Amino acid sequence: MPAERQVRTKVAAGGFLTRGGGLSGHKAVGTLYLVMAVLAGLIGGGLALPLRIGADTDASWGRMAIDHGALMVLFCALPALVGGFGSWFVPLLLGAPDMAFRRLNLACWAGVALSFGLVVAGVSTAAAMMLWCLAMLGLAINIVATALNMRGRTVALGAMPLFVWAQVLTAMMMVIVLPVLAAALTRGLLAGAGSDIVVRALRAFSGPEVGLLLLPAAGVICQLVETFSGVGLRLRETALGAMVVLSVGGASVWVHDVFATGLVAQPDARPLSEQAVMALPMLVLLVAWGRTIMAGRPVFRVPMLWAVAFMALLVAAPLQVLADGGAGAHALVLPAALFAAFGGFYYWIGKMAGGAYPEWMGRLHVTLAVGGSVLSVLPGGVMAGVAMQGLSMLAFVAVLAVVLLGRRRVSGNYWGAGARTLEWTLPSPAPRDSFAGFMVGGAGA
Repeated sequence: MPAERQVRTKVAAGGFLTRGGGLSGHKAVGTLYLVMAVLAGLIGGGLALPLRIGADTDASWGRMAIDHGALMVLFCALPALVGGFGSWFVPLLLGAPDMAFRRLNLACWAGVALSFGLVVAGVSTAAAMMLWCLAMLGLAINIVATALNMRGRTVALGAMPLFVWAQVLTAMMMVIVLPVLAAALTRGLLAGAGSDIVVRALRAFSGPEVGLLLLPAAGVICQLVETFSGVGLRLRETALGAMVVLSVGGASVWVHDVFATGLVAQPDARPLSEQAVMALPMLVLLVAWGRTIMAGRPVFRVPMLWAVAFMALLVAAPLQVLADGGAGAHALVLPAALFAAFGGFYYWIGKMAGGAYPEWMGRLHVTLAVGGSVLSVLPGGVMAGVAMQGLSMLAFVAVLAVVLLGRRRVSGNYWGAGARTLEWTLPSPAPRDSFAGFMVGGAGA
């Protein structure tokens, strides 16, 4: 690809589901990922109650647990944080007209969507996960290529927002771990229906899965903390270094341990090095966020409340390790990732759809989701927690309906002076082919 080139396309407006250069445009593909994530979250969340009240000795319970985990992690949280927000906002924050490979972007979404359908239909889990690995690997390559080759002339590599860095580092982590997972799934397919290799592989994947969820979530939180504190992120270089350690270190340790000890040893007790390489970077990020909040004048709007809830869960994770071991802390990672995803939704929904959400409805959603998550880990509070989480899902659907069907519109930069990244220079909703005609720099820019 040339170091410099001029991209000129017609700038036009479109609807929420079609905006962005046709169906293969990055905004349309990002929206498709988000729609799928909402559907997967509703289905996976609906499995939570029977899982809580069922007996874990039942074979159907085991199958339901695998489906619930796959739906919530692989088809809800990750597609929302990486496929949805990544496809939508990596180009916008870089001043790029689109992803580097726009048709590949749509093809990768189709692969993830097809694997989602296979899981919901109860077809071969191994085949569905193989397709998911291939599609997410393509998305990862596309994100890295976009960051390296599609940045605007004013965006240097080192000056990229930490949200974009988090997306790139998540993509790098995927490039390391997904081929290893695909190899294990291939063994399972070749071994036949009676083999438990696929189940062991998916359980072992819970190691890098933590990093894959926390990295893009941390990128969203960096964006929220900077905007609602009104100041730039403190300890930015240190925070970026922590993300690099979490990405490359966490993935490398897991891959080494899989080859050294095999799949059987992985679900039982992860090596201390793997736990430390994920816990210590998040501690550094917590310090950076805390210093940023103290240095500014924080405004606790709904997105910032989600960010605070995310940080609170990270603080609670060591306590869960002491109480329930690594499994307890792992149970907090998915809610934390979903909190970050909801924070990103409330932060960017006006930019995506052009509509405003009612503040009181957003606060109700936060209260129900956080309260349900807290109750669900307390003794005797499981049923109440699941009920509150169910109500929070209904609240979210109501907010989404109000935003998409309501008549209240938002301005280009509806968050004010604290929102300083490039997407806030555009009108809301973001026009089709944003930054078309801008100079795009290559790897040397």
